[in-house]
Amino acid sequence: MDFVEFREGERLFTCRAASSPATPTTVWWWISVTGESQRYAAFRAEKGDTARNLRPRIVAYYEQLLADRARPREVHTPWNNRRPVKKVEE
Repeated sequence: MDFVEFREGERLFTCRAASSPATPTTVWWWISVTGESQRYAAFRAEKGDTARNLRPRIVAYYEQLLADRARPREVHTPWNNRRPVKKVEE
């Protein structure tokens, strides 16, 4: 199996098993979702993958992606720009 398509709510998920230019010997499940301009290599394709067991994994992956996007961005200060900590006098 190398193709799965299903609808979850208002979104259509199209999933294809294919390799990546960065990892040509590894087959990934590439996910495209309506309303998204990007596709995602969610996880590696396994021998036992079926439409039935892929669907909950794909939906969970996408829901986590949306949750990660909704989180506020963390801005880290480079180590060399940190100010010295002031000592508290008692």
